[in-house]
Amino acid sequence: MNHHHQPSRWHDRFPPRGAWRVCGAFIAFALLAERSLAGAVAVLVAFAVAEVVYDAADRER
Repeated sequence: MNHHHQPSRWHDRFPPRGAWRVCGAFIAFALLAERSLAGAVAVLVAFAVAEVVYDAADRER
């Protein structure tokens, strides 16, 4: 008997979106604490682009 659970959708293998948002916020906050505004903005833009890509990939399924 095989008890190995396989995700039904590709994004079930990744942490929830809220976890990714919190991770991005912590990285941006750390960069702001180091006075790197450009780095913080780059992280926020990267995570925003990831959200758009995630939504686009989810719609295609």
